[in-house]
Amino acid sequence: MKTILTKFLALSGITLLMLSACKKDGSLVVMSSGKAGTLSASSTTLALDKSKLYDAGTVVQFTVTKANFGYSAAVVNTLQIDVPSDNWANPASVTLSANALSQGYNTADFNALLLKLNLPADVASTVQARIKSSVGASVAPVYSNVLTLTATPFNLASYLYVPGAYQGWTPSAAATLVSPTSNGVFTGIINFTGADLNFKVTSAADWNHTNYGIGSTAGTISSTGGNLLAPADGGLLVTVDLNKNTITYTPQWSIIGDATAGGWGTDTDMLYDSAHDTWYITATLGVGGMKFRYKNDWTVNLGGSGGTLTGNGPNISIATAGTYTIKLNANNNTYTIQ
Repeated sequence: MKTILTKFLALSGITLLMLSACKKDGSLVVMSSGKAGTLSASSTTLALDKSKLYDAGTVVQFTVTKANFGYSAAVVNTLQIDVPSDNWANPASVTLSANALSQGYNTADFNALLLKLNLPADVASTVQARIKSSVGASVAPVYSNVLTLTATPFNLASYLYVPGAYQGWTPSAAATLVSPTSNGVFTGIINFTGADLNFKVTSAADWNHTNYGIGSTAGTISSTGGNLLAPADGGLLVTVDLNKNTITYTPQWSIIGDATAGGWGTDTDMLYDSAHDTWYITATLGVGGMKFRYKNDWTVNLGGSGGTLTGNGPNISIATAGTYTIKLNANNNTYTIQ
């Protein structure tokens, strides 16, 4: 009996020791977090040189000592870089290779990483870097010390192309979407005209590179999907986010009023003349009034008379029904109806 009691007490002691190494997090029992590594950088002042865009040499090397979780485990290290004001809410993150304790960057790669933070080009900005170390979902991650760096990225605009039925499916002559800082978000006004509104988005002015089509859910794109379909004809601001693989369409200028086909309840979107930076449409108008609206919303609307417009101005009067070509110059608030 004494032997059994001794074994029971020994087993109970081991169990208590095991439980003391754990902590309860809500309804889950998770291991206590470990000790983070220490992060260092080969340089903390980085003025990137655009002339070295294609130079493979390393401009900064981040090195971290190994985190200690108290037992042997595969540690996943993720380098996080962010602006101080973001408080690590949406850092640019790069997962290091397995067992790697350092991450080096050449000029092009580090510049692209900085631009994802929407930093201004050719301006010295303060950024922070740290390492997140984790061993699994049941163990809280640990974070290294935070390094403060001064970095100056350069502007490097990138483009996507939008070939489609509206222009004869010719990538080399297609309208473009631009990402001014190469942060993966591309925008541009596309005039979808005609009965066929099918199109695609290409990474180059040809069909030989990555081509984006419809994704698995509404508002998404995929490199393996079929044709995309514009929601309507007219001048639409198209936004493609390659970070999220999404696409959105925003109408720009339109006409509205009881003189238009849609009355005061439905906008008629206008087309964009990129050569003259004006908006136009040929439409049948009835007797009545009309105005110009921006993004199908009354927040910005233009009205007036005699070819001159003002914000929230009076309705433009249409005295005689007929088919007219209507042109709007939103830069100088003028219009023609002929």
